[in-house]
Amino acid sequence: MTAIPGEHDPATLLLICDSCGRAFDGDHPPRAWQALWARALGAGWRGRDRQIGPHSCRRCAD
Repeated sequence: MTAIPGEHDPATLLLICDSCGRAFDGDHPPRAWQALWARALGAGWRGRDRQIGPHSCRRCAD
């Protein structure tokens, strides 16, 4: 899985790049997958719109 519980608050979500392992949670980690994915897309991430991925950070998506 590439969307996992947040580091400091397990109720939030953290997105992991399947290629390099970079993490993304935005400025304020969301509790809902769709909110996290919308922020990640805005930051250049690519992949499926499901928590199970695959997902790629901006660097790996290029």
